[in-house]
Amino acid sequence: MDFLLRAVRRTRRRVLLEDILLLILRTLAVLLLILALARPNSKDLPLLLGREARAEVLILDASLSMNHLGEGQSAYGKALSVAAKRLRELDSKMEDRAAVIRAGLRVERVASGASEEVRSVLEELELADPSRADLLGALHAAARSVEDLGPDPSRISVTVLTDLQANAWNVEAGLSAPFAELVALGCDVQILDCGSAVRDNVGVTGIELSTTRLVRGDSCDVLVTLRNFGESETKVQATLLLDETPIASESFVLGSRQPIDWNVAVAPVKSGARALEVRLEHDALVGDDTRAGILDVGEGFRVMIAGEASAPQESPNVFDGMWRYLSLGEWAPLRPTSLPLPLVDLDALSEFDLLILADAGRVPLRTAEGIEAFVRAGGGLLIALGPETGQEELQDLLQQLGAVGLSVGTPVQATETPARLDIVDAETPALRFFQDVRWKPLLTEVPHAIYRPLNVDPNLAENLHVGLRFLQQKEGMDSGAALVDWKLGDGQIALLASSPLPSWNRMEELPGGTLPLVYDLLFSLAPKPGFPVSYAVGDALRLQLDHPPTETQLRDPAGLLLNGLAELESLEGGRTRLDLLESVPRPGVWHLNTRLLLPDGEEISLEQPLAVVIPTEESDLRAAEATSLLEFLPESIRIGTPDEDLVQVDTAVNPPRDLSRTLLLLVLVFLVSETLFAWFLDRRRNL
Repeated sequence: MDFLLRAVRRTRRRVLLEDILLLILRTLAVLLLILALARPNSKDLPLLLGREARAEVLILDASLSMNHLGEGQSAYGKALSVAAKRLRELDSKMEDRAAVIRAGLRVERVASGASEEVRSVLEELELADPSRADLLGALHAAARSVEDLGPDPSRISVTVLTDLQANAWNVEAGLSAPFAELVALGCDVQILDCGSAVRDNVGVTGIELSTTRLVRGDSCDVLVTLRNFGESETKVQATLLLDETPIASESFVLGSRQPIDWNVAVAPVKSGARALEVRLEHDALVGDDTRAGILDVGEGFRVMIAGEASAPQESPNVFDGMWRYLSLGEWAPLRPTSLPLPLVDLDALSEFDLLILADAGRVPLRTAEGIEAFVRAGGGLLIALGPETGQEELQDLLQQLGAVGLSVGTPVQATETPARLDIVDAETPALRFFQDVRWKPLLTEVPHAIYRPLNVDPNLAENLHVGLRFLQQKEGMDSGAALVDWKLGDGQIALLASSPLPSWNRMEELPGGTLPLVYDLLFSLAPKPGFPVSYAVGDALRLQLDHPPTETQLRDPAGLLLNGLAELESLEGGRTRLDLLESVPRPGVWHLNTRLLLPDGEEISLEQPLAVVIPTEESDLRAAEATSLLEFLPESIRIGTPDEDLVQVDTAVNPPRDLSRTLLLLVLVFLVSETLFAWFLDRRRNL
C-alpha cells in the first residue's frame, strides 16, 4: 500500500491536468455549437471581440442650391444617402451614437442618440430650404454635439455634406474658427462635395418696378432680370403674370453666364394691391425659376394745396402754377383741393395724402404742429418756395420738422448770368426721368433769373438729402441747393427752391421737364404702406396698420390657410402692429385678408398680397476649389467627394459573411480532438 500511495501521489497532478484539458475541449465544443446555432455574421465580430464606442456628427447643408438635380439625384438627396451609409456602419450594441445637424433656414439638431433612432429621423428629411445655409451656426452646433455625445472626442467623426457652393464657402464666411475648434477637440473632420459635376442653371435674379405706387390707368415698367449660371448656351421661356393671369411671354437665348433684361410695360385697369410674378420653364433647380413683386394701384392721391391764387391783374404765382399742373381732369393721378394756410390743421389734413405749401407765407406754430403730426403719420409734404416764403416765414415749421442745419437764403438776382439746375444725385426718385440724356436738358438748361438758395450745413444736416443745386453757368460755381428732402416718422418732406414761377424762371415754358419733376416729386412723397410688401425668405412677417385688424387670415403660395398665427401690439398714433410669422418659410406670393376696425365702429376689408423672394446668390451653383478652401481651413481637414475613400465602405454593397459554417467546422474539430485525446488517456491509464 505504501508503494501504491506513492505512485498515486506522483501521478495525481498529471491526471488532474489531463482531465482539465479534456474538460476545456468538451466545453469549447458545446459553446461553439451554441454560437453556430445563433447564426452570427462578420458584422457581429466586433461585438464578440469587443471595441470602444464610436460617434458620428453629420452636418447637412440644406440651402436652396442643394436642391439642384444632377445625374438623376439632387445634391441634398445624395447627402442623405451618404448620411444613411454612415449611420448604418454604427452599432448601438457597441454604444455607438450619432447626431444630425441640419443647416437650412435655421440651424437645428434634428436627431441625436442611438444610430438606429437617428437614421429613422433622417428618412423624414426630403427637401432643402429655399434659403441660404447657416454653416457657421451649424459648425458651432456640431462642437456642442461633440461634447454632448461622448465618448472621448478623439473617436468622433464630423462630416459636412454640402455642395461646396462658392458663395457660401469662402474666407469671408468666417468658417475657419469653428473648424479649428472641432480639430482642437480631436475630431476627424471631413467635407464631402455632394454636388454634381455639371451645374447648369437659369434663374430669375430680379423683378424691379419703376414705381410701387401707381394710379389706375397709368403704366409701370417691369424690369425682369434673367441669368444663365451655366457654362453652355441655354434657351428659356419667361412668362409675366398679373394676379396669376399671364400678360406677357417671351423666349430668350442666354449664353454662358450671361444676364439679360426683359422690360414689360404694365397698365392695370383694376385698383388695389396687385401681384406681379415672372416664371420660367422649370430646369434642374426649380426654386429660383419664379420671382414676385407687388404693385399698389390706386384711384389717385388726394392733394391739398395751401396758399392763395394771384389777383387777376397780377402775374401768376407759385400757387397758380401748382394748381394748373395738377388739375388735369377726373382721371388725373393727383386730385387737388385748395385751402388757405390759416385753415390748415390736423383735422383738415386727415382726409388728404399730400400737402403742398405753395409759397404760402408765414406758417404759425400751431399750424406747424398739425403739419408735423400729419407727416409723422405717413403724409407727404412739399414746401414750394417763392417771393412770399423765406427763412423767417419757415423758421418755426423747419424746427418742428427736424430740419437741423437747413436754412432758406434771400432771393438772388441773376438776370445777367441766369443760374441753371444741376443734378447732385441722379438716384433721387423725383429725378429718375432725367437720367435719360434726351430729357435731362429739359430740367438742367432752364434759366433761373431769380432764386432762393437752400443752405445745408453738412456737419449738422445728417438726415437731409440734396437732389438738385443751383449752378452759375458762367463762373461754374455752386450757388446753393435747389431740392432737399428728408424723412420724418413715416412721412417724407421735400423743400423745392426751383418752383415754376414765370417772374423768376422759365420752367412753365418747358412743361415737358417741369411736369415730370412736379409729378415724380409728389409721387415720391406719397404715403407708403405701413409695412413692406416684399420680404426675403426667413424674414419676420410684421405689418403696421392704421387701424386694429380683425378676422385675419394668411394664405401661403400653395393656397394653404394659416390661422391663429397673428399677435397684435398697439403703437403710438393709434396704429397696430400685426405679427404674422417669425420666419416666412417659402417664396412666392402670400395673401393677407383681414378687416380693419375704424374709430366709428365700421369695418373695411384689406386684401394685401406680399412677395417673398429667395436670395439671388443661391442661383450661382459654382463650387469652391478645394485648394482655395485648404488655404484658410486647418490642415487636418479632408475634402473630397462621396465616391472617394473618405467615405467608408457601404455595408449594403458588401454584405456581412455568415460565420455559422466556420463555427460548425470548429465544433467538429474540437469533438474529434476530444475523442482522440480521451481514447489516448484511457489506453495509457489501462496499461
